[in-house]
Amino acid sequence: MEMTPTTMPVKDLLELRSNKMLTVNPEYQRGAVWSTAQKKRLIDSVLRRYPIPLIYLHHIKTNVAGMQREDLEVIDGQQRINSLYEFKEGAFKLFDPIKDDEEARFPNFLKELPCPWGRCDFASLSEDLKSEFLDTELFVVKISTATPHEARDLFIRLQSGLPLNAQEKRDAWPGGFTEFVLRFGGKPEIARFPGHDFFTRLIGGSSRGKARQLCAQIAMLFFERRRDENWTDISTKSVDDYYYRNLDFDISSPDVKRFSDVLDQIVFLLGDGKRRKLKGHEAIHLILLVDSLLDDYTRSWQPKLATAFDQFMYSVARYKSTRYDPVPGEFWTNYDARTRTDSDRAETIRLRHNFFTEKMFGFMAPLQLKDPTRMYGQLERELIYFRDRKLCMVCKTEVPWSELDIHHLKPHSDGGPTSLENGRVVHRHCHPKGQIAQAYVSS
Repeated sequence: MEMTPTTMPVKDLLELRSNKMLTVNPEYQRGAVWSTAQKKRLIDSVLRRYPIPLIYLHHIKTNVAGMQREDLEVIDGQQRINSLYEFKEGAFKLFDPIKDDEEARFPNFLKELPCPWGRCDFASLSEDLKSEFLDTELFVVKISTATPHEARDLFIRLQSGLPLNAQEKRDAWPGGFTEFVLRFGGKPEIARFPGHDFFTRLIGGSSRGKARQLCAQIAMLFFERRRDENWTDISTKSVDDYYYRNLDFDISSPDVKRFSDVLDQIVFLLGDGKRRKLKGHEAIHLILLVDSLLDDYTRSWQPKLATAFDQFMYSVARYKSTRYDPVPGEFWTNYDARTRTDSDRAETIRLRHNFFTEKMFGFMAPLQLKDPTRMYGQLERELIYFRDRKLCMVCKTEVPWSELDIHHLKPHSDGGPTSLENGRVVHRHCHPKGQIAQAYVSS
């Protein structure tokens, strides 16, 4: 096999293709598979003078009726060549980074740069841009071989490398959230991103960015709940959207410090090596639970956490055997089953966490509030909120978390305890006072 590295302008490649001198062998090549969005991004890259990956062509010389014929057969680069050809033929218009923001999802720094080809097809480009596109030199390797099967073997070897997965692509995004995920989730091949002990010790090593993806998903839930108690999907598309919406993420924010503190606490309490590595859903609920405990409760919960968590996971394992029973056990129905179906959906995560929190609260009881006289802690507030189905006891309408108050059914002034049984969900503006409160006590 002989290889000849060279360059070739786009116009020459397209002319060869138009004259059927540059073809694809359908016996071993797949058809056109790129989406229109992928094609648009390739042309945008060409016009920005970004480097385009090598194109491999099989240079074939044959004798036909005493005449020599030369052809080029694509070994690698079919999708790129098709995209260039279709744009030249007017098949699509290019993205405008600002006007097509929802679909294009270009980083902010590109939105600040001129884009005179935005929403243009080839015919709409200025003459200068047309020339720039057609004269762009692409790197090409021409392969000559006396054994055609070598070209197929080269194709197989070129395709055998694993394509970038979703998280590996996210790692290349600019912005603060990428930096955050790399710092906490870790990327061992880069010395300055060893990762937090929570992900390296409790989750364990994972290949191809799985720990970073889990870190991103947990962070989404953590930050959104701290902002307004909202739950969010953590599907692949949702994670991609979050990266894009948080290009200006502040890695020095108080919430990031809080995230780090929560991880430190869990590593300290569960990092004794006495249990298996955490699964993703277990990591999610532990982090959200500890975040709820840190501010409102004395440290009495800390020595109880590991034992309570072991008891919870024992119960999950024990009741898994009831999944085919007419009435499965609650640990299967309310937790384990929800790790298997729609497990990345906001409502599933919320229901699962509510059950996890309720059981862990019971396993660690009694918890001591820092201010036991009147205040309901974060954990009790969550349990009461979801127990009462988010409905105000006064007006019977749904209460947003930002408007939540917990009312002592029997007033604290009359000896009413700050307990789950004595707490009810109310809007702040509906919070019963005086005679109204007494009426509810009487009922």
